[in-house]
Amino acid sequence: MVNVTQNGSPDGNMPSFSLDIPVRFAETDLMGVVHHSVYVVWFEAARIAWMDAVGMPYVEVAAVGRHFAVTGVQVEYRASARFGDTVRVAATVTKLRSRHVSFAYRVTNAASGELLATGSTQHICVDLEGRTARIPDWVITRLNEGMASALAAESLG
Repeated sequence: MVNVTQNGSPDGNMPSFSLDIPVRFAETDLMGVVHHSVYVVWFEAARIAWMDAVGMPYVEVAAVGRHFAVTGVQVEYRASARFGDTVRVAATVTKLRSRHVSFAYRVTNAASGELLATGSTQHICVDLEGRTARIPDWVITRLNEGMASALAAESLG
């Protein structure tokens, strides 16, 4: 079961939305730990959940012929997740421009709060032909509102 929590940053350092994800056996490697590539998949799941939570499902963005192509990914690993763990992936927008958006992520063990990884992704808005395009105004508005509500909720907490 996947749970989405608004402003769920486990340590309060990052306004965010979080997604609890049970570690599947298929995500582990021969050493019994989650394979490093899986963290990027979790980042995407949290990013999409963040967009849903701010009232901007990615499917609506795609329906108007826009996509957010990944232009960069960074991950720093701190500790291992294993089969049977549940991880909490927090996501937030860190930069928003007319054609670019960046997200930051924090992955923790949902039970212990132990920091497992941090990371970021950078995206450029493209049209259906893959050409750079402006992010639609309504998307910019919802992204800004999502960032503002996350910051406001954190300051109240």
